[in-house]
Amino acid sequence: MLYSNAHLADEDHFKTLEQDLEWIASLIVARDAWFFNNDQVPYYFEDLLSDPLITLPDLVPQSSSPYATLLENMHQHTAAFFGLDSSQGAALLQVLKTAERVVLLLALLPHSRPEVLNTFKVKDAQGHYFAEFGGAWQSNACFVPTIQTALYLLAGKSLVRRQLITRIFSPQHFLYSQGILKPSVANKLDSSLELSIEYIQRLINHQPYTPQYSADFPATLLTTHKTWDELILNDIVEEVMQQARKWVKYYHQLQQSNSASRQGYRLLMSGPSGTGKTLTAALLGKEAGKPVYRIDISNIVDKYVGETSKRLAKVFDQAAAQDWILFFDEGDALFGKRSNDSGSSNERYANQEVGYLLYKLEEHQGMIFLATNHKGAIDQAFERRFDTLIEFQKPDEFTRRKLWAHYFADSPQLQLAEEVYSANWRELAQGAEVTAAWVEKFYQYCLMQVTAKGSPEISANDMRNYLTWYSHERGYFRHNCQQLFIKKFH
Repeated sequence: MLYSNAHLADEDHFKTLEQDLEWIASLIVARDAWFFNNDQVPYYFEDLLSDPLITLPDLVPQSSSPYATLLENMHQHTAAFFGLDSSQGAALLQVLKTAERVVLLLALLPHSRPEVLNTFKVKDAQGHYFAEFGGAWQSNACFVPTIQTALYLLAGKSLVRRQLITRIFSPQHFLYSQGILKPSVANKLDSSLELSIEYIQRLINHQPYTPQYSADFPATLLTTHKTWDELILNDIVEEVMQQARKWVKYYHQLQQSNSASRQGYRLLMSGPSGTGKTLTAALLGKEAGKPVYRIDISNIVDKYVGETSKRLAKVFDQAAAQDWILFFDEGDALFGKRSNDSGSSNERYANQEVGYLLYKLEEHQGMIFLATNHKGAIDQAFERRFDTLIEFQKPDEFTRRKLWAHYFADSPQLQLAEEVYSANWRELAQGAEVTAAWVEKFYQYCLMQVTAKGSPEISANDMRNYLTWYSHERGYFRHNCQQLFIKKFH
């Protein structure tokens, strides 16, 4: 039987994960045996590691497993996080790396091997659960490991070792700073070791993660099936757009080069609604090969002091961890001009929020796109920090001709009378200064009309009527439709 690359990658991932889950199960059994039989003897985690029956498995060579990759990335930070140098020995570093692995596996067990945790359901002579085991009990009687559970396995009664291992549970540790584990309450041993929804999806289900819109993540994934050929611009804007495409395609190489000191790429797009700003953001994301998340600014800005910064911090942290592009649409509310600080306390706090945004623009290593309908409303301090500024304009007559031709000339679903497109779409292009979005929506409107009447043909009179009816809803061709398609052009 032939297997696809995706199937082999799945097999590789689950093989790596299963061997580690078997190992943690053996480790827990061995630790319990020590607890019940040798509790008066000082316990050291590395003594268990020396047992050949519970030898730590090697990662699958050249593994494409997200689990193996996560461990490798985490262990690159271990020495620096604990402040170790070469003089302190490789043995301690290996113990700490293994301890980090144990903490991650404990968070994985409730989702993959909950039965392994049944060993902690033992009660003492008084009928109480052992405090040493820690753990939280869910309504379905499932045991959820806590920080105390990890300390029981990794440190025993040693205060020195407990102090060292406890540092793993700080917000600065890789497991928390990268959003792998849900934040714990500082110094609370009963804080659960809970895998984030993202990493349940990545590690347990081996599926890509797409966050859902929520108060904590007020953003939605921006996608498009369109191509660059469908973004019709005038020559000046098109030239600037080509430079933006180069930026997003090659900015990682710039970051990695020794001569580049830049952090991330910043794009500011301004212009009237319907001129292509949102489509540009989606297409640039495709060009870069990265997801674009469109920020709901109305859910970011909060009337309470400091809350806007907190919400922004969560969004920036997730984007940095996953290398997503952030797209602030209609960004005036966040990136608007500051007051002179002489007004109310609310104005001063608003200026503090702007200051935080300026800091994030400097510090964030990913890409940020900002769109506004009113460029003049953007604070100049923000504008100076953008690498590319694209000023979209309503299409001129030449561009409008291209728009009408793009949607109507080659449509297999419509058959237009010759009068409609005579003189290269001259009358429609001169009839109203419509935007690209208007033409596209009108095209969809025409498709609805021909579907309803059961024929793809659109006569000159049909087109006049459709323009009149649609303009009652959307404007532009309201008064002059009946004069269209009568002149003869040579």
